[in-house]
Amino acid sequence: MIIFAHGDCDGICSAAILLHKFRDAKLFFTSPAGLLNDLKSISNEDLIIVDIAITSRFKDEICGELKRISTNNMVMYFDHHPLPPGLNEMNIPVNVVFRDEYACASELVFRYFIGDIHHDMGRVMLYGCIGDYRDDTEFSKTVLNCWDKRELYLDAGILIEGIEGAGKRNYDFKRAIASKLSNNIKPSLNDELVKYALNEASRSDEMRLYVKRNVKVHGCVSYILDVAWSLGKSAIYARVYGETIIGVAGESRGEYIDMSIRSIGLKNLNEIVSMVAENLGGVGGGHRDAAGARVEKSKFMDFIHGINEKVKASMNIQPKNP
Repeated sequence: MIIFAHGDCDGICSAAILLHKFRDAKLFFTSPAGLLNDLKSISNEDLIIVDIAITSRFKDEICGELKRISTNNMVMYFDHHPLPPGLNEMNIPVNVVFRDEYACASELVFRYFIGDIHHDMGRVMLYGCIGDYRDDTEFSKTVLNCWDKRELYLDAGILIEGIEGAGKRNYDFKRAIASKLSNNIKPSLNDELVKYALNEASRSDEMRLYVKRNVKVHGCVSYILDVAWSLGKSAIYARVYGETIIGVAGESRGEYIDMSIRSIGLKNLNEIVSMVAENLGGVGGGHRDAAGARVEKSKFMDFIHGINEKVKASMNIQPKNP
């Protein structure tokens, strides 16, 4: 059994619940941009995919790989991202599809494989819910009633900050965290994780103020590049301090820019990001208020301009700094 998971808090907690169920499973971290190539590496093994959006650009090739794998093996897909145009649950060629845009992947995996609100892995599910801002569903609130909220939110905070502090591509550390969580070991009992979390917390204000001083604005979009901090947090504060609808934080990786994008007041950010990125030969997508994208470095400002134009058209507004 192979598990493909996203490397954020929700993805790690989803994977931990699966590792609790399938002790011999092998865990790998991937992303929407990397899913297609990772699927090509699977030959004759059962596969569970959690918390990975299917991008519009590669949806046909991804479905082709899923069909190939599921012909002889069990393939299961748990996710909460909107599906790209032209794709619905019925034509994803896997054995099991379990989706709900209002619940996080950790909740979906817990509901499918465990279901008992009193089960100890319920708190691992809740860490994922809190990390993905999905701790307000009816099911998650019911499970939360089984725990001391104060203690649980402390552990969730340590886990979230520790993952950020350890680094986005520290995959061995993330696998170790998932393994400990699968045995229901609290994040606060992991000295290395706590160390990372405290370090991340200690520099949080410094980095927030750095974003405040250096954010740039183009119309409806605020953006910042190559901050040595969480892309998600940088995008949030870019939006806040740029006083715009959308915040973009980018990170240079070779010839590409990887981005996190956050919005307020939009209900179709995933569609806008996907359309603009693909028009520039990149990839993008995500949620209706939080998304990600990858484009060539030389096309980054074209991406910013494209997002601005799409937002203006969709909301019929005049930007603050045209």
